[in-house]
Amino acid sequence: MPRLFYGYVILGLCFLNMIFVRGVAGSFSVFYVALLEDFHWSHGVGASIVSINSLVYALVSPLVGWAFDRLGPRLLMPLGGVLIGCGLLTSGLSQSLWQLYLFYGFLVAVGQGALGFVSHSALISHWFVRRRGTAIGLSSMGQGCGMLLIVPLAQLLISLKGWRSAFMLLGALVLCVLTPANALLQRRSPRDMGQLPDGDIPSGPDEVGPHRRRRTGGRSEWTPKSALRSFPFWSITAGHLALGTGLFIIYTHLVAYLIHEGFDRLFAAFALGLTGFIRIGGTSLWGFVTDRLGSDKAYGISTVITLAGILCLGLVGSGSPAWLVYASIILYGIGHSAGNPIYGVVIADIFGGSHVGTIFGFLEIGFGFGMALGAWLGGALFDLTGSYRWAFALGLATFTISFLAVRASVRWQRRETAKAR
Repeated sequence: MPRLFYGYVILGLCFLNMIFVRGVAGSFSVFYVALLEDFHWSHGVGASIVSINSLVYALVSPLVGWAFDRLGPRLLMPLGGVLIGCGLLTSGLSQSLWQLYLFYGFLVAVGQGALGFVSHSALISHWFVRRRGTAIGLSSMGQGCGMLLIVPLAQLLISLKGWRSAFMLLGALVLCVLTPANALLQRRSPRDMGQLPDGDIPSGPDEVGPHRRRRTGGRSEWTPKSALRSFPFWSITAGHLALGTGLFIIYTHLVAYLIHEGFDRLFAAFALGLTGFIRIGGTSLWGFVTDRLGSDKAYGISTVITLAGILCLGLVGSGSPAWLVYASIILYGIGHSAGNPIYGVVIADIFGGSHVGTIFGFLEIGFGFGMALGAWLGGALFDLTGSYRWAFALGLATFTISFLAVRASVRWQRRETAKAR
């Protein structure tokens, strides 16, 4: 009887990690409202906590990629769980803005980096080759579950116990679940378990051909130095910057926007959680579609759906029916969930190899800066205009730029592959 392919265990573990990483990040939207009320900060000042968190995430991403390549996930990822848990616990003790900068902005951010997109995409690229898009999509479903489960849970805890206790309870949950699970179960690659990528059965001792995905320009190995000199690196960086900006305009400010337009707090938190519920199916769908249509075609379709959702969201106002909010969330939730699996596939297809973790880390800098910019700009534009609609208009532009960057990178890859042939 054939052994269970351990890659499925890795997928399950990545799914669990994503529940907490995305859930913690998404839940700041409800903490944001509570902090504004408690400390009487402006929207821009409150959103600066997310901006600091995102900047730190961006700056540590190359270090995370290096640590993945050198130390492996079995050391790196449990450490990430410890840092997130301790950061949340101490955030609950904060008495000032600078303490939240330190605890949530720094400690939690470093932990999110260790357990985030860089390490998971690099890890899955080792375990799955032919079915890479589907695998990244399935693991990314955990992000949707995190939004669905942890965002409403955070709002409930804040309503019952206050934001301090809510931070601390979430931190304890992370420490009790993620740290031991990753310490016990993580493995770097199929070789560690005597297996091949995708669970294939070896036909001979040197079999590699069936598992080798297309390479670009005849390269057998990318290094961080050669990647930094390439067109797709900077194209993807620009796309990542735009994507992070658009995502965190919505993630950070959706709850505050709906409350500002007169909707109930729990309804607003549920609406944000609903984006996660839709993302559960969306990420797996787009991973599947990417493996069949190609990254650029799949991302083009998803971008059109995303833009439709943001346009509908901008139409929501005081007295708007709930169905308009639901329609906006459904469209946006389906469309934006393509970003994680498609960027993961594009980066792994172009830059896959022994340095893939480090290259993922450098590319994630753009996304982190985008998260910081989107969170801050959403609050700053509201403070300036009294409305979030200008922020949503910016979101339309950023998602469009993100698509164009993916399209340019995929076309470059095809041209270089054709030349090599």
